[in-house]
Amino acid sequence: MPGRGASPLPYDCANIGAVNLLLIDPMELAPDGTCTVHDRRATHLRSVLGARIGSHVRAGVIGGGIGRAELLTDDGVAIRVRLMLVDPTPAPLPVELVLAIPRPKVLTRVIETAAAFGVARIALTNAWRVEKSYLRSPRLEPAALAHAARLGAEQGGTTWLPEIGVHRRLMQLLDERWPGPPMLKLVAHPGAPPIEDAIPGTPVALVLAIGPEGGWIAREVDTFVERGFTAISLGTPILRVENAVAAALGQLLLLRRLARITSS
Repeated sequence: MPGRGASPLPYDCANIGAVNLLLIDPMELAPDGTCTVHDRRATHLRSVLGARIGSHVRAGVIGGGIGRAELLTDDGVAIRVRLMLVDPTPAPLPVELVLAIPRPKVLTRVIETAAAFGVARIALTNAWRVEKSYLRSPRLEPAALAHAARLGAEQGGTTWLPEIGVHRRLMQLLDERWPGPPMLKLVAHPGAPPIEDAIPGTPVALVLAIGPEGGWIAREVDTFVERGFTAISLGTPILRVENAVAAALGQLLLLRRLARITSS
C-alpha cells in the first residue's frame, strides 16, 4: 500500500506510543502549512513525548499524505507545528467490515482496531444475539464513532478514516448494500472452512461479516449464504469479538502479502 512501506524519516520522536501519527484535519491547516493544536494532541506531544520547540514527530492530514511536523511554538496551552508531507496518502485496506454491534465498551475498541488496520468501511448492524440496549448506547453516536476511528488511525499510523454506518436491520442491510455478485463476501462462523480456502490467488476487495458474542445464529448464516456470502473460519479457537476482528484482518493482510509474493 502506498506510503506504508516507505523508509522511516529521521524523526526526533519516531516512536510516539499510543499516538503513532499526529493526525491533522484539513480544516486546521493554514495556507502556510502550519497548524495549531490545543487539545489532547498538544498534551500528548508535551507530556508523553516530551517534545520541545524544534522537535519533529510523524504527522499526516486526514485523507492526505504523511510526513513530519516540526514544533514551532508552545505557550503551554497551544502548540503550533509546520507540516512537511513527503509520503503519499495510504490506501485503505479494501475490506468492508460488517459487525454485529458488540457491548458498548467493546464497540469502541473494535472500531479503533479496524481503523488501525485502515479498513475501507464499517457497517454496524443488529443481530439476533445483540442486546437491544446496545442500540441505545451513546457510543453509537456519530461523534463517538468518529472519535474512536480517529484514535485507531493514530495508532495504526494511517490518515484513512473508515466510513461508518449503523443499521437497525440486518436483512435490509444485506439486501440493499450487497444484493449479489461480483464482490467477494465472507461471513465468519466457527466450524466453516478456513479463510484461506475462500481467497482467490490475487488480492481482491471483499466484505467480511463478524457476528456478536456467541456468533451468528444458523438462520442468519443461511441468510448470508443465500445472498452470496461464503462461510469461513479463522481457525479452531473461539474468539471474543475484538480478538476475532484483529485476527481476521491480520490474516487478510498476510494472505494479500503472500499473494503478491506468489505473483511476483
